[in-house]
Amino acid sequence: MTASNSVMAIPTELECLTDAPNPYRAVMHFTHFLTIPLYMLAIYALVHKCPRILREYRNYLLWHTIGNILFEIYISIFMLPVTYLPYPVFRGSGVLKYFNVSGLIQFYLLVVIMIHTGLSILEMFKYRFNAAISNDTLSKKILHKIAIFFWVIVIIIPMFCFATLPRCHPKQEHYKQVLYDENKNNGISIQVLCNTVVTAPPLLDPVFTPLMILMTIAMLTAGTIIPQTFLSIWTKLEELSRHLSKRTIQLQKMLLISLFIQAVIHGVMLGAPLIGFVYAIVFVLPDDNIAYVLLVLVSFHGSMSTFAMIGFTKPIRLRVFSLFFSCFPFLIKPKSSIGMMTVTEIVSFVN
Repeated sequence: MTASNSVMAIPTELECLTDAPNPYRAVMHFTHFLTIPLYMLAIYALVHKCPRILREYRNYLLWHTIGNILFEIYISIFMLPVTYLPYPVFRGSGVLKYFNVSGLIQFYLLVVIMIHTGLSILEMFKYRFNAAISNDTLSKKILHKIAIFFWVIVIIIPMFCFATLPRCHPKQEHYKQVLYDENKNNGISIQVLCNTVVTAPPLLDPVFTPLMILMTIAMLTAGTIIPQTFLSIWTKLEELSRHLSKRTIQLQKMLLISLFIQAVIHGVMLGAPLIGFVYAIVFVLPDDNIAYVLLVLVSFHGSMSTFAMIGFTKPIRLRVFSLFFSCFPFLIKPKSSIGMMTVTEIVSFVN
């Protein structure tokens, strides 16, 4: 009888197309009215207004900024995950639900984009490291080998994910059915059986466990490279301060601090939600509102990172301000009244 009921428990198409709840959905969608112009200003400034001293480095900044946009658009528009706490379940309620893209594939795509974010940050640190330290030192060799190891891991992870799809898809259906059967008397939603849902498998699952180990290794590797690179570059700049101009050293330190702050933002706004979701899987996190706050943090870490890039990188900040006031000249006040510069003064100062 139980097996028969399990077979009959099939969610309708309308149930699987249910929208995400508000205000979560509104925040995830309408915040783009602020973040997209921010990205566009940053990209335009990097492409058309970037000073000559940053021309090569700006390619890395562009790569990272575009990656931030893709991440934000994917998770907030295409995926838009919905939670069903205390059950370890995500349902994609974004654009991909209309194409019935499986929740597992949506999750794997999110993993790939997250890896890309970490990779772009590490490559920027690598560039700054090579620019500051030209000597073939032992620390440089060690960091180079660690960076290669990180590349190997981040290539293995997506290959592992998609290579195991034929095995994981049937398992996901089984895990979701078991979850529903065991909790249907507790009020669990039938939506957990939708194809757009992904649920956490048992901790010792032969795919889930290696994947978590690989991702943990990747995060630990990144956590080793970033502070070590920062300290090595900072120490080298202190040594070079006796030979190079003060302005050059200040510029290099500014770029390094800006990059480090961006890395910290990514680490906190991605790391805290990851810890929260792992906690929800292993223990119990009963409140969906907590999950939605964490998802908002995940979604907009890129825009906060881009804001930090603009705010802490003076040449880019001045270009963005110039562009902003050119687009909105009515916001400019006389210098004597509030001490703000006019567009002409900003442009002349930058140039």
